[in-house]
Amino acid sequence: MKFVGEHLLPGQLGHFFAVLAFVASMVATVAYYRVVKAKEPALQESWKKLARWSFIIQSAAVIAVFSCLYYILYNHFFEYKYAWRNTSRDLPIQYLLSSLWSDQEGSFLLWSIWNSILGIILIRTSKKWEAPVMTIFSLAQLVMASMLLGIFIFGYKIGSNPFTLLREAPENLAAPIFQTADYMQHIHDGNGLNVTLQNYWMVIHPPVLFLGFASMIIPFAFAFAGLWTRDYTSWVKPVLPWALFAIMLLGTGIMMGAAWAYESLNFGGYWAWDPVENASLVPWLTMVAGLHTLLAYKHTGHALKSTMFFFFISYVLILYSSFLTKSGILGDTSVHSFTDMGMSGQLLISMLIFTVPAITLLITRRKEIPSIKKEESTYSREFWLFVGSLVLLIAAIQITFTTSIPVWNKLLSLSGLKGLFKLDDLAPPSDTIFHFNKIQIWIAIVLGILTAVVQFLKYKDTPRGLLTKKIWLPTVIAVLLTGLIAWKGTITYDTYGAGFLTAIYIMLFASIYAIVGNISYIFIGLKGKIKSAGASVAHIGFGMVLLGVLISSAKMEVISIDRMKMLNDGFFRKESKQNPRENIMLPKDLQIQMGDYHVTYVGDSTAKGDPKTYYVMRYERRDKMTGEVKEKFTLYPDAFVNKKENSLSSNPASKHYLTRDVFTYVSAAPNKSEEANGDTTQYVTHEVKQGDSIFFSRGFIVLKGLNTKPESKNYVPQNGDLAVGAELEVFTQTDDHFNLQPIYFIRDSSYQYSVEDTLSPLNLSVRFSKIMPADNKIELKVKETAGFSDYVVMKALVFPYINVLWLGILITIVGTGMSIYHRTRRK
Repeated sequence: MKFVGEHLLPGQLGHFFAVLAFVASMVATVAYYRVVKAKEPALQESWKKLARWSFIIQSAAVIAVFSCLYYILYNHFFEYKYAWRNTSRDLPIQYLLSSLWSDQEGSFLLWSIWNSILGIILIRTSKKWEAPVMTIFSLAQLVMASMLLGIFIFGYKIGSNPFTLLREAPENLAAPIFQTADYMQHIHDGNGLNVTLQNYWMVIHPPVLFLGFASMIIPFAFAFAGLWTRDYTSWVKPVLPWALFAIMLLGTGIMMGAAWAYESLNFGGYWAWDPVENASLVPWLTMVAGLHTLLAYKHTGHALKSTMFFFFISYVLILYSSFLTKSGILGDTSVHSFTDMGMSGQLLISMLIFTVPAITLLITRRKEIPSIKKEESTYSREFWLFVGSLVLLIAAIQITFTTSIPVWNKLLSLSGLKGLFKLDDLAPPSDTIFHFNKIQIWIAIVLGILTAVVQFLKYKDTPRGLLTKKIWLPTVIAVLLTGLIAWKGTITYDTYGAGFLTAIYIMLFASIYAIVGNISYIFIGLKGKIKSAGASVAHIGFGMVLLGVLISSAKMEVISIDRMKMLNDGFFRKESKQNPRENIMLPKDLQIQMGDYHVTYVGDSTAKGDPKTYYVMRYERRDKMTGEVKEKFTLYPDAFVNKKENSLSSNPASKHYLTRDVFTYVSAAPNKSEEANGDTTQYVTHEVKQGDSIFFSRGFIVLKGLNTKPESKNYVPQNGDLAVGAELEVFTQTDDHFNLQPIYFIRDSSYQYSVEDTLSPLNLSVRFSKIMPADNKIELKVKETAGFSDYVVMKALVFPYINVLWLGILITIVGTGMSIYHRTRRK
C-alpha cells in the first residue's frame, strides 16, 4: 500500500547514517586495536590511518543523524513517532532542541555527538596514547551507535530507531486508522512536549550534563590503556586535565539540573534526593575521589591502584545511571526516569562490556602496578587525601544502595529468593530527604574540615609545629564567624531533634572553616599567587556550596501555613506528598497574610498556543507597626491543567533578593471547565451544638446560641408559629467577622420550614433544617455557591541566603577551570 502525505526521505537517510555510524565505529575499534597489537611501524601507521578516518566518518554520520532528526521535528512530520510524541505545532521554536533530547533515542544521540567531538580532540592531542585510548573510545561509540539501530538480530531488538514511522510502531500496527493509505489526513498535530521540559534550562542543561557523561570515559580510557599496555605511570600526566574537565562539566550539569528543578518543578527547592539526581551525583563523587588519589600518586607514588579503581567505577557508574534512568526500573520512585523501551538487557550488557575487562585487568595485574611499601605519615598530605577519597566513596555507597532499592527488589524476584524465603520488597525510605541527610551531613562535615586543613600539610611529611602555626589563625576566625552566625542567625531547625540540630551547627563550622582555610592558604601557602590557586578557589566554592545548602535548608521557612485547617488530610493525592498544613487556599481578590507578606490571588490567564495557565499572585509587605505598604511585587506561577485526569503540573515563580528568595507555586486549582456547566454545588449537612465550629473554604462558622424570637426580612411571622433562629458568627482568614441567622419554624402545628440566610461577600448559604432535642443539637446545611469557583491552593517558602549556594557553584567551576588551565600550560 502506498501511503499518502508521508515524508520518507529524511527518515531513510537518518537510519542509513545511524547504521553507517555503527559500522564505522566498529571498524575504528578494530583498527585501533590492531595499532596497539602491531609491532611494525609501517603496519601501525596503516591501521592508524584507517582507524582515524573511520572515527571521522562515524562522527560525520552521527552529526547527520542529528540533522535528519532535527529536520523532522522542525517541519512537524508527525508520521514519525518521535516527532508526534515530542512536538506539536504550537511548540515554541526555542524548545525544539528540548524535544530532540527529551526521549531516550535523542539523549543517546546527544551523548554520541559529544563522544565524537571529544574523540577527535583526543586524536589530535593524546600522541602515543592515541591508539589504546581511542580503542576504548571507539568501543564506547560502537555501544552508543547500537542504541539507535532499532533492528532485530536473532529475534532480539538492538537499539531503538528514532526514525520509526507512527504506523510502524508496535502499539499502532492493528489500529484501523493506520490501515488506510490516507491516514495522515487524520493526524493534524502531535502529542506535544512535556510542559516541565518547556524551560530554557532544558535547552542548556542536558547538553552540559551529557558532555560531563561523555568526558567521564576519558580517565577510564587512560587508566585502562595504562593497564593494557603495561605502561603504568606515564598516562598520569595527560589524564589530569581531563579528570578536572570531567568533574567540572558533570558537576555543572548536575547543578544546572538543580537550578531547573528550583525554577520549574514543585520540589520546594533545588534538590530532593530523587533517584535520577542521585545516579548522576555518585559518579561525580567517585571521580573527585579519583582526582585526589591521582594527585597523591603524582607527588608521592602512593595510591595508583586506588586511582585506577576510582576512574573505572566512575564511568561504570555513569553507565549504571543510564540503566537506572532508561530501563524504567525507577518509574515508581523518580519524576525524571524514562519508561522502559525494552532495552534493559542491552543497557546491562553495555555496562558489563566496560566493567568486566577493567576490573579483571586491575585484579590480574595488581602486583605489577608500582607502589611504595612505606606507609604514609599521618602528617602527610597524601594520607589525608586518601582518607577524604574513602569518605567520598562511603557517601557514594550509601546513596547508591538506597537509590538501587528497585534493582535489589528485581534481583530478589528474579533469583527466586523472595518466594523461597517469603521476603517482602525492600521499601524506600518514607522520609527520603532525612534518610540521606542524616548520613550525608556527617560526611559533609568531614569533607569540609579536610578541605580546610589538608592543603596546609606537605607531601610525605609535615613538621609537627608547622601545621599548628599555619592553621591556628583560620581556625580561630572560623570559630568566631560560626559563633556570630549562630548567634545572629538563630538556626532552630529542630524537626529531627537536638542531635540533628547539633550536626547542623558542626556543619556550619566545617563549611565556614573550608572557606576561611582556603582563603588563608592562598596568602599563607601560595604567597598570593592566584595563578596557582585553582584548587583553593574551587575549595572555597565548595565550602560556600556547603554553607548555602545548610542555611537555605535549615532556615527555610514555609509561610503558607494553613492555620485554620481549611484543607483536610485527604485533600491531596497520596503520591503528591503534599502536607495540607503547608498549603493555603486563596479565594480570588481576598487578601491573606503569609509571614511578612499579604498575598492576593488576582486571577489567571492563558495565551493562544501556550498550554499553561498563569496565576497572578500579588504580594505586599507592610510595616508591622504602622501597616504602611513598604513593598509590592507580583509573581506568576504557572501550571499545566490536565482536565482529563483532573491534575495539575505546576511550575514555581520566585522573587529574588540578595539575601533570600520567595518561592511560590500553585498546588491545586479547580477545574473550571466543569464549573462552567452550572452551579452543581450541594449543601453539606452538619450536626452541631452550641460552641461547635463548621469550617468552609474561607473560614469557619461558630454556633453561638439559639434565638426564640428571630427576625429576618425573609421571614414574616404568623400567629401560632414556633420559630427558632440559629445565631451564627462567621470568622474569615482575614479576621473579618459576620453574623448569620438562618431560621427554622413550624407552622400550623405540622409544617416545617427553613429560612436560608446568605453571606454574599463569601458566597455562603446556610439553612437551619432540624432540631434534635435528644442530642441537644441542631442540623445546619452549608453551601458555598458556584461564585466561589475562582480560587487556588498555593505553597510559599522563603529560602534565606540561597545565593550563597549559586555563587559557590560558580566559584567552584571557576576554580576548577583555573586548575585545568594551569595544568594544561604546565603540560
